[in-house]
Amino acid sequence: MVFQQWNGINAINYYAPFIFRGIGLTGNTIDLLATGVVGIMEFVFTIPAVLWVDKFGRKSILIAGAIGMASCHFIVAGIIGAFKDDFATHKSAAWAGVVFVWIYCINFGYSWGPVAWIVVSEVFPLSMRAKGVALGGSSNWLNNFAVGMATSPFISKTQFGAFIFFGVITLIGAFWVYFFVPETKGRTLEEMDELFGSTGLAAADDERKRRIEREIGLLALLGEDASGVEESKTTSEVAIDSANKHVEATDLPTEKA
Repeated sequence: MVFQQWNGINAINYYAPFIFRGIGLTGNTIDLLATGVVGIMEFVFTIPAVLWVDKFGRKSILIAGAIGMASCHFIVAGIIGAFKDDFATHKSAAWAGVVFVWIYCINFGYSWGPVAWIVVSEVFPLSMRAKGVALGGSSNWLNNFAVGMATSPFISKTQFGAFIFFGVITLIGAFWVYFFVPETKGRTLEEMDELFGSTGLAAADDERKRRIEREIGLLALLGEDASGVEESKTTSEVAIDSANKHVEATDLPTEKA
């Protein structure tokens, strides 16, 4: 979640109007271009990730998205550095910067936007998954707050420097995924635990699950636990014998004194 936030997506979402003014655009259409189009791009290109994440895999999508986003950051930084004092006579350069900001949002929409949440939900063992996802959400919002607070003074000091910074962080994220994140495509939740080094916890979870199923008689009902069937029969026989003894005891005549 650190890389998902510090690749600069919420810097774009929160400060796009200021960024576009810094690129050289003016007029009443800035807010529409900055917020409306950016939001539409992020929404529309999330759909391919939902449809094809199990086909292409989490790892490859994250790496491709990171490379695409980092490239856009560096290109926009180069445009701002080259024409920051002369955008009035280079409108095409300004619009090129806007287009690459939109391409950046496309790369985020199909990759780090949705897929980072998928990975977070898979890295924790079953017994800790709910707490782990909650921790991931907390980390996401904490880093979101940090990005929101840091971006404004950063852009005020050096706008192209901000894009270079976010581009470098995004590249680091790509290398991190390549070297440290295993591919989880097509694997079961139990296999996920083995991938992420939680084999002991996975085995304990599986044993706890089977014990509960055995206690409620589910395994015996499905014919997967012969000992459970015998245990159920034994328990039933003991209960019947106890009931019979109780009946016999109550039926005995009471001796008169």
